[in-house]
Amino acid sequence: MRLMCLVVAAVSLAFSQQQPVFVQRENSIAIVAGMGVDLVNAPEIVEYVNSTAAYGQTVDDFATAVDFFGGVEFPVGKEWGIKVEHMYLFKSYNFLSRSGATHDFFYAVHAPSLLIQKVVGGEGYFVKMGAGGGYHFGRATETISTFGTSRDYTASGVGLKAEIVGQTAFDENFFGYIGGQLGWEWLGKFLGTDATISLVKTKELRYFYAGLRFGVTYYL
Repeated sequence: MRLMCLVVAAVSLAFSQQQPVFVQRENSIAIVAGMGVDLVNAPEIVEYVNSTAAYGQTVDDFATAVDFFGGVEFPVGKEWGIKVEHMYLFKSYNFLSRSGATHDFFYAVHAPSLLIQKVVGGEGYFVKMGAGGGYHFGRATETISTFGTSRDYTASGVGLKAEIVGQTAFDENFFGYIGGQLGWEWLGKFLGTDATISLVKTKELRYFYAGLRFGVTYYL
């Protein structure tokens, strides 16, 4: 019985020594990176697709898009910070037109942003609530594979976003990252150099999005 108690005590001691003990660290410069999955509502793009698509090929108002992001967070005191971020969001639609041609419509947005953060820290974690925006750049490609034609378009304008992020410590410097975000983009009408006039050129690249993000944070 005494031997069993000694074994249990030794195992417990070894296990406790393997577990990191986190203390509340100060907020410092951090590098963040990851990816997100978003629900996007782009009403004018949906209108264009549905006005072009054959019966049964129409799309819903909300669609799933993917984004990749990276950035740097800078502390401003104990409870505030600034985040400089670049996000790349993209989405594509593939459908048959009423003429029977196969269409692929792809759009992507480069979204550099500056956010102000409210920082709440605890033992082994940070919670950061931020809001801000920037001037963003979009492009679109419309490919009609049946006819072997492709047209490129661009758009640019203002985007705003808000987010809440949780960062959980893996060790003293390396943290996991999970967050939620809401955003609005007003990038204006599509501009293209193609001589052929497409209905796309009457539309604007504007949309609302809401999504979840997953990634990592490294504190310097």
